Amino acid sequence: MLKNQRRTGLSAIIGLCAATAIGGVVLADHSWGNYHWARTANSFDLTIVNSTTNDWDPFVSRAVGDWSASSKLDMEQAVGSTSDRDRRQCRTPEGAVRICNQAYGNTGWLGVAGISIDPNGHIVTGYTKLNDTYFSQAFYNTSAWKQSVTCQELGHNIGLDHQDEDFNNTSLYSCMDYQNPPFEYPNKHDYDQLETIYKHTDSYNSYAGGDDGGGGGTCNAPPGKGCNKAGVGHGNSRADWGLSLGRRGGKERFLRIDPDGTRHLTFVTWVEGY
Repeated sequence: MLKNQRRTGLSAIIGLCAATAIGGVVLADHSWGNYHWARTANSFDLTIVNSTTNDWDPFVSRAVGDWSASSKLDMEQAVGSTSDRDRRQCRTPEGAVRICNQAYGNTGWLGVAGISIDPNGHIVTGYTKLNDTYFSQAFYNTSAWKQSVTCQELGHNIGLDHQDEDFNNTSLYSCMDYQNPPFEYPNKHDYDQLETIYKHTDSYNSYAGGDDGGGGGTCNAPPGKGCNKAGVGHGNSRADWGLSLGRRGGKERFLRIDPDGTRHLTFVTWVEGY
């Protein structure tokens, strides 16, 4: 367990799996490009460095607890800096995920999740940003919207995409579904998908323990295979995220590739009407 652990809670498109019809919607594979954290054991502890302000603590804790209900992983919170500068930059910690909130401005996006992956397709860092510029507005300033977006962005950080992207379909009652009003928690299909994504083990771990997420953790990936991007910052605009991989409704994916081959993928949730 982490010495600086705090706020424990209760508890995105490649491949095929068996499809199940529910309410007229077909549930199939919703992994995010088959990206996942490398690990040598069937279950692993993923550090979530919480750099949100106190008003977001209940939502982060609940989402952390809900995703930890998976048999494949436990999310463990660590204390992160909540200074304005650190929350704005939301630098990715080595082998872990950082979650931040800030009034990032009228960017058009409500939430952003980013992952960096090594040449083997394994996640080595991740981050989530929650934009208080919009969450302070009456439409989004609700527990349901805050919980749903927190849940969804952390779901992207562990390799999940959306289950369905059509607001007109019957709700799947998952935070990984397009719907208004939003649903706040994962559903069984989300957990089943994690079972599929993390069914196998790997030859190294791309995750690490951590403290404040400033690069002090240790990742035991072989040289050149990851965990070498500690402290990488991510901007708040299209120019920072690279090439758009396509937009559907209020969701858009971006890809940026570093000279060394490390890929940075960003999942953006745009506000309605943007």
